[in-house]
Amino acid sequence: MKLIPSEKLELTTSFSVAELEEHLRENIQKHRSYKIGSIKKSNKYFVGTVFQGHFKCKKFTYQRNSFLPQVTGIFYEEPTGTKVATTLKIDSFVSIFLILFYAFIICAIFATIYLASYQKIEAYFILVPIGLFLLVFGIPHLGFNLEKDSTITELKKMLTV
Repeated sequence: MKLIPSEKLELTTSFSVAELEEHLRENIQKHRSYKIGSIKKSNKYFVGTVFQGHFKCKKFTYQRNSFLPQVTGIFYEEPTGTKVATTLKIDSFVSIFLILFYAFIICAIFATIYLASYQKIEAYFILVPIGLFLLVFGIPHLGFNLEKDSTITELKKMLTV
């Protein structure tokens, strides 16, 4: 199992690369700042940008959700249509935060092992940093997996229409 949750997915569509880029531009809303009164209702499911040959987007939501999958896709021309290689991962800032927190917890585990070995504290104190590690490991995976399924479903709908 991965420390930082991510998923790779390949989809094939009947669109050409140019048609697919245009279709994605029509169905992906551009990023805007969310100030009071600036949020307009939209029927677009994703927010992001489309570039020449690739795109980056995430699910549109009015709340903040650190575990929303960030979708990055690259287009490949094939004889039957276009192959879209997508990667779903959590935001880079959250990934960096998790790596730093994992490092802190591992240091705490080693410190607790040292204290249990040489300073004669009770051995069950090692369960505290291990439990914290499991909690911090489980929450991002749970949040990512809950959002991943709906994101993949909507992405498949958007690319096969």
